[in-house]
Amino acid sequence: MTDDWAAGLRDAALGGDAGRARELTERALASGVPPEQLLDDGLIPAMAEAGRRFEDQRFFLPELMLAARATKEALALIKPLLVERDVPPAGRVVIGTVAGDLHDIGKNIVAAMLEGGGFAVHDLGIDVTPAAFATAVSEHDADIVGLSALLTTTMPAMREVVDELTRAGVRERVRVLVGGAPLTADYAAEIGADAYAATAAQAVSAAQGLVTEEAKAVEQQASHVEATERAPGSVPSAQPQIAPDRPATETDTPRELVKQTLDLRGPDRLPRQMWLLPWATKRYPEEVERIERDFPSDIVTIPIFCSEPVPGGGNAHTVGTFVDAWGCTFQNLQEGIIGQVKQPLVTDWSDTSHVRFPRERLAIDTEQVAEFCGNTDRFVLAGTCPRPFERLQFLRGPENLYLDISHPSAALRAFLERLHAFYKEELRIWAETEVDALTFMDDWGSQQALLIAPELWRELFKPLYADYISIAHEHGKYAFMHSDGHIAEIIPDLIEIGLDALNAQVFCMDVDDLGRRFGGKLTFWGELDRQQLLPRASTAQIARAAQRLRAAFHREGGFIAQCEFGPGALPENVYAFFAACERVR
Repeated sequence: MTDDWAAGLRDAALGGDAGRARELTERALASGVPPEQLLDDGLIPAMAEAGRRFEDQRFFLPELMLAARATKEALALIKPLLVERDVPPAGRVVIGTVAGDLHDIGKNIVAAMLEGGGFAVHDLGIDVTPAAFATAVSEHDADIVGLSALLTTTMPAMREVVDELTRAGVRERVRVLVGGAPLTADYAAEIGADAYAATAAQAVSAAQGLVTEEAKAVEQQASHVEATERAPGSVPSAQPQIAPDRPATETDTPRELVKQTLDLRGPDRLPRQMWLLPWATKRYPEEVERIERDFPSDIVTIPIFCSEPVPGGGNAHTVGTFVDAWGCTFQNLQEGIIGQVKQPLVTDWSDTSHVRFPRERLAIDTEQVAEFCGNTDRFVLAGTCPRPFERLQFLRGPENLYLDISHPSAALRAFLERLHAFYKEELRIWAETEVDALTFMDDWGSQQALLIAPELWRELFKPLYADYISIAHEHGKYAFMHSDGHIAEIIPDLIEIGLDALNAQVFCMDVDDLGRRFGGKLTFWGELDRQQLLPRASTAQIARAAQRLRAAFHREGGFIAQCEFGPGALPENVYAFFAACERVR
């Protein structure tokens, strides 16, 4: 075999061509290429380049996952030979998602990239106890233990793992690497971890640094500086001057205040809304009562009034399983939090005949809706929320869908059209009621960028959202959308198709830049950062953050003071935010 095998293997891995990667690996091995050379000259450079492309936003989550899958296909042939030849790995890693947390996409990608980087990786899976981590470290003679968490409520389990490693007598010989959306370098240092990584590519670099003391020091310093510069909770010390409050007029109802805000007609105060999760109600009932008494929400979502029973079983916010109206089963380990789908209904988009659309949700009791809207002076959101991208994930499983969507088949496109038709039908029914706005959602961002390429988003999903907005406007309603993560790339598109209000994690992005580019072009429907500020900031920092939001987005309207009182949030910080928004004008 000629020497072009290395370039071919790199191209196959980067292109996500698993079959080609396996074929080239087999041919190279048959021609006498040593397995360690396949790793050093083919797979390791390929995964390093995949990481760079992801950091530069030339790759997105589907492309990164495809590269990881192709690499694993080749590694399946190489790893046994490396063991036979007694070739030492770059390091031994034990990795898992901590106890109480079922999220694993990020952890799986990190594990695959570490393997592609020459590490021996032992993936313990999800909901891993501290004792299981400590035992695995001893069993596999690990150099590094990788801890992943996506929930603020499961972050403390990382500290428990570090403490357990100490009790087990293995802490001195193993390095702890942590990552996950709510984490920062400061938190990693606080719990005694050795390194923090914000992305899979950074995790590989950090792991490489941890196996040598000199590289370790450089990596930790760089990670800390980078994370501090972009930390969602950071607020500038110097704040713009804010005009004093104007007294509110008694004739402005909450509904009218919200409409004035959406239309940039100079409301007398900032409208507000608290998203209250059962987690908070159970833990802080008195504090919740005080917040709702002192700062009642101006926006309410109407209950789903249906004349027919809607299928499903269980409670979405309790420990155990919950089956939604579509038949998707969610597993949950945390009280007050919605769980994860671990057994998807769809195994192949060519066979979706068993997927049942919940048409009972179309049997809206319009009389009850009219009564509810007539008996409140608050701005009313419809009791439905189409989420086409997330519904596809619930039906197929997130990892499967990301791989599918990179090259969407005709069968996937056809199902999406069916799903879209159902959502349009549902929205038209709600649009003919007395509600003030229609809502839809999809979480489109990671902490750093979009989950998929913007061109693919514009092809597949932008037209769907344009239809939803058109339905709202044709019936004289406003259109509201929620989307988590770093979504700055598509905000101009949402403005172009006429979105009225956007709920986004603006602290994942550059708040001030968002204000300069988009302030006054749509209403920013919150939100105060729930990953760093609400769980850990001081009330003074909360007040400065509220000022920053108001200065960025308020243009005689254009900003709704919204935050979520959910997992990890401190009640005093939720209160402080709404109190500050009373003063910030």
